[in-house]
Amino acid sequence: MTTDFDERLKAMKARYLENFPQDEAAQEAKIRAFKALSQPEKEAKIQETLQLLSEKKQLLMDKGAQTTEAAEKAELAEHIEALVEKIHHFEEKLAIIRSNESDSVKKERLKRQLAQLELKRCKSQLDKKNCNKIEQKIAHKKEIFKKIFSTP
Repeated sequence: MTTDFDERLKAMKARYLENFPQDEAAQEAKIRAFKALSQPEKEAKIQETLQLLSEKKQLLMDKGAQTTEAAEKAELAEHIEALVEKIHHFEEKLAIIRSNESDSVKKERLKRQLAQLELKRCKSQLDKKNCNKIEQKIAHKKEIFKKIFSTP
């Protein structure tokens, strides 16, 4: 029985990998290609994506208005919610790009926030208060800093 299970598991894994290839190098290349774009190019690419997502959302809303089946309407509503979340995410990206906040500005802001948290932790220690929450915030900020500014 275990050999049958193992064979089925291997077959399912192979099918999964066929449908969802794990080509991390290709994904990394796409990310590097996007980072190499200039600010106007990034803005145009995000605008184009936003337009496509908005059109898709409108099509799904029209299709939802035409259907009478409750199950299908619920499924379409889920898809529309997911699209709204994606649209919101891309709008946030667009706002960041338009703000012209460079990496050096982000780095300095994170350093300043870390220094403020360290100072707050020191004051709390002098007052003999619990610093666990502050230490968690410091660890979180350091993690963000490493994630953004460490070279892969």
